[in-house]
Amino acid sequence: MEFPDTGIAVTLSTAQGAVRRVSIRSGRLVRAAALFAGRTPAQVLTLLPTVFSLCGTAQALTGLTAMETAAGLTATPATRQARRILVLAETIAEHGLTLCRDWPPLLGEAPDLDAARRWKQDFGAIRPLLYPDGDALSPGGGRLAPDRAALLRTAAAGRDLLDHVLGAPADSVLADAAAFAGWLKRAPGACARLLAEAGWPCPLGTPTPMPPAGPADLDLRLRTDRNGDYLARPDSAGIVCETGAFARRAGHPLVAALNGFAAQARLTARLVDMAAALRELAGLVQDLTGQPAGPVSLTDGTGLATTEAARGLLAHRVSLEGGRVSDYRILAPTEWNFHPDGPLARTLAGLTADAGLERRAVLLVNAFDPCVPCRVTVE
Repeated sequence: MEFPDTGIAVTLSTAQGAVRRVSIRSGRLVRAAALFAGRTPAQVLTLLPTVFSLCGTAQALTGLTAMETAAGLTATPATRQARRILVLAETIAEHGLTLCRDWPPLLGEAPDLDAARRWKQDFGAIRPLLYPDGDALSPGGGRLAPDRAALLRTAAAGRDLLDHVLGAPADSVLADAAAFAGWLKRAPGACARLLAEAGWPCPLGTPTPMPPAGPADLDLRLRTDRNGDYLARPDSAGIVCETGAFARRAGHPLVAALNGFAAQARLTARLVDMAAALRELAGLVQDLTGQPAGPVSLTDGTGLATTEAARGLLAHRVSLEGGRVSDYRILAPTEWNFHPDGPLARTLAGLTADAGLERRAVLLVNAFDPCVPCRVTVE
């Protein structure tokens, strides 16, 4: 089963030398999760990573946590730690694929498919290093038996690969604005060239970062969203927050220093997020302990769960009745960042309408990291 999202269309209308109107139309099937109604929790947990193949691990784990919350269950600290490692591994792989597969074509160059495969293969193979029995999605937690040595080797290989892709040690490149500027001037790789091109001043709008656990009224808004309007165009007290790597790393010295350069700051935040995720993953592995399986039966109830996935806050709300799903709702990060009145639209409005407008708009769209193809048109 797979749902054919038709992507996002961004249209810029210009007049008197500037962008005067931004139209963002989304063909994403934001109510697709409603088709889970009537299925058992086990069926839904199997379908989630296939229906939503992008960030499938975060989708499945968020759904599992929502179901456990509905049943009044709380996973053990070790299980929560292992699940965090799985999400971090997926985030690292998603960022790595972006750097090596998606960024070079923006410069008219061939993607680095060898490096892209390494990100996907190395960090996609972490789950069996934690759950050798393949029961990571068991309610209450599967048998956790971490292979710490192999996990730490994967984290170290990821740090080495990031250094290779950047052409310099990531920790030194991302240390501060001066080190970053020096790297942009001397590094010959695609990452540095793309980030250098994205360094035009664009201090338009003041971003409103997403609260760590999402808006305070998230559960209420999802519960009362009868026609899908909130799923398609979410807000928090009338404010459309920004979510993703830039929101998570806004306080990092380098990201903060680049805040007047909208595209460059957001693209760089992905590098900062990736380096931080590699460090956090290694730290969590050091302290991780094994535990026996603790599978439990899910009971009826309603639960909400959120996860900071690669592209931002992912929310699942599920209702269970009679051992089956009676209602299921998913709010993905793209609906925040690509909201018609959201952070991308606010950043695009007012851009200078010259020969380079479409190119700058394309870089901004990629900086906001949509989970579906996005087409830009200038009128």
